[in-house]
Amino acid sequence: MKAKETRFEKYMKFWYGISGPLDEQKRQVMNQIGNRAFFIFFLGMDVAFLISLVLFSMYKADVAYLFLSGSFFVMLMAVNLYIMQQSRKARLTDNEVEKDELPEAKKAAWTKGMISGAIFGILMLILEFLTSYIDGSWTWIMIPTCLISGVFFGIFMSLIAVHRIKVVKDED
Repeated sequence: MKAKETRFEKYMKFWYGISGPLDEQKRQVMNQIGNRAFFIFFLGMDVAFLISLVLFSMYKADVAYLFLSGSFFVMLMAVNLYIMQQSRKARLTDNEVEKDELPEAKKAAWTKGMISGAIFGILMLILEFLTSYIDGSWTWIMIPTCLISGVFFGIFMSLIAVHRIKVVKDED
C-alpha cells in the first residue's frame, strides 16, 4: 500500500518543480540542494549584516536598513536561481512517463498550465484593481489586458510543463 503524501512533501515538490512521484533518490538530492541553499543564504546574510553594522555606525540607520533589505532580496533571488539550476541539473524537474501514458500526461500538463494562467490573470486583475482604484486611475481596458496576459502566461506555463515530460524506455 502506498503511503499518502504529506503536505510538506507536496509543498517541497511545488517549490523544487518536481511533478511526479517523490522517490528516495529525489528526496536525497532535494535535501542536499536545500542544505547547500540554506548555507549560501545564511553566510550571505551574515556578511550583509556585518556590512549593515558598519553602515549603521558611519551613516544614518536608514542606509543600513535599506542595504539590509536590498541584500535580503538579492540573496533570496540568488538562492532561488541556485535551486532552479541545481534541480534542472539533477533532473528533478523531469516528469518521467511511459510511452502509453504520454497523451494523458500532455493533456494534464496543458490543463495545469491553463489553470495556472487563469489564476494568474484573475489575481493580476484583482491586484491591478486594488492598486489603481486607490489613486483613481482604474480603466475598464485593464480587464481584457489582465485576462489576455493570463492566457499568455497559461500558454507559456503549459509549454514548459510539456517540455519537461520525458518518455521512459521499458527495460523488458
